Amino acid sequence: MTTTAAADLIARSNKLGADPRNTNYAGGNTSAKGTETDPVTGQPVELLWVKGSGGDLGTLTESGLATLRLDRMRALVDVYPGVRREDEMVAAFDYCLHGKGGAAPSIDTAMHGLVDAPHVDHLHPDSGIAIATAVDGEELTATIFGDKVVWVPWRRPGFQLGLDIAKIKEANPDAIGCILGGHGITAWGQTSAECQKNSLWIIRTAEKYIKANSKENPFGTRVKKFEPLTKAKRRARAAELAPLLRGVASQDKAMVGSFTDDKVVLDFLAARNHPQLAALGTSCPDHFLRTKVKPMVLDLAPDAPWEKVVKRVEAL
Repeated sequence: MTTTAAADLIARSNKLGADPRNTNYAGGNTSAKGTETDPVTGQPVELLWVKGSGGDLGTLTESGLATLRLDRMRALVDVYPGVRREDEMVAAFDYCLHGKGGAAPSIDTAMHGLVDAPHVDHLHPDSGIAIATAVDGEELTATIFGDKVVWVPWRRPGFQLGLDIAKIKEANPDAIGCILGGHGITAWGQTSAECQKNSLWIIRTAEKYIKANSKENPFGTRVKKFEPLTKAKRRARAAELAPLLRGVASQDKAMVGSFTDDKVVLDFLAARNHPQLAALGTSCPDHFLRTKVKPMVLDLAPDAPWEKVVKRVEAL
């Protein structure tokens, strides 16, 4: 049976995950802490409910949560062997599980268990990643958020990152979250509603700053060769391309695809610098799981002859 803490966590997760501005598909994780009665001893036990490995926030259910005993999870600090061996800590989470079933704990579990807050969100929003991956990300964080959000220098996800964030929260009692360099954001709250509010405040505040301070034509001037076709012609060309691209993508296993011609996509593809920018790859490590490192760019005019398109796709 779903507890109140877990039910609130699932509801918060679904709301956050429903908007792709907040986090990428299957990216990020959320958690809640609470007290339940141990069915063996009859004594109260502190638990951590956290989104498990591989799940998606937007469709999270109780089966997608990992449930751990908080005392055992935090006791791992005493046996932590250091950064060079921190991969071993993921397996150690299995010895902290409470009950049966549920999802496997993810590499971010330490972040949720060690941070001294009842509710924690770790997300990968576009606006947060833009700040996190900027050359002057630390300075931008201070400028945009003041002392409400703290900069955390890049560290690969794992136990040490959880320790780092826990120390930063303790040293900054007025902070509501942090920007993780090269990664994303983490926010916390005393209640589930407060945690969600803090996460969204960080995301929307970053969005507003970026919008207010962005330069004109950030992707370069528009190029006539790359201007989009009419809607009907775009859809027709997409229908032609779908079998060809699916064949390329399905060489290892069968894949399906989707098509989008949103304005932001068309603006990017019409810009002079889009091939070079796409070649830079994704800015957030988590995206490697789904989109891989770099997209394939078909660097031809949208109405290029079909034979030329086929030859270029084969070359790419």
